[in-house]
Amino acid sequence: MSDSGNTPLNQRRRYPTDRTAAISDGVFAVALTLLILNVKPPGRGTGELAKAPISVAPRLGIFALSFAIVAYYWVVHHLIFVSMRGVSVGLLWANFAFLLTIVVLPFSTAVLGGDPLAPPALALYGLNLAACTTTLTGAWYVAERGDLIEQLLPKQRRYIVLRLTIQVLVALVGVVCAFVVPVLALTIFVAFPVIYALSYRRRYY
Repeated sequence: MSDSGNTPLNQRRRYPTDRTAAISDGVFAVALTLLILNVKPPGRGTGELAKAPISVAPRLGIFALSFAIVAYYWVVHHLIFVSMRGVSVGLLWANFAFLLTIVVLPFSTAVLGGDPLAPPALALYGLNLAACTTTLTGAWYVAERGDLIEQLLPKQRRYIVLRLTIQVLVALVGVVCAFVVPVLALTIFVAFPVIYALSYRRRYY
């Protein structure tokens, strides 16, 4: 007679990934949509319409930057989840921690859009990016340690760890630069999604 019914539940129990992926996609979709709310349309007056390209350009540029960054995080999150065999309770909470940082991005985007060269705004944005990558790394670590993800070769693991670590460091460098050379900080954040999208290697994850 089996005693499996008396076996306590533990964190190694696996659950399907579909609901976790679904709520994650929903959060990403809402975050992407909220980004545009910071870009206010110009007034109806002829003078205001003529100045619209200049007045809206900074916020529109920051919107495009954040849209690209959120899209990048969605791609990485998607690639991680499609390689999973299931999720654990620990991974569910780690994933929610990551989603929390994604939800904050529309707020930090709105702050930065108000004054793209303001040191506090740049620092807030950089800290938000560092938090996004840190929590995503945490979710990946929980999945990898819990044997929830497909087996990785040593070089694949090193590539992922190095890539995510560099992302956090780059964001933190941007935070420091925000109070020294704001233009450089903004340049770092603009280059952030471009460089990592172009340097991605599918064979590693």
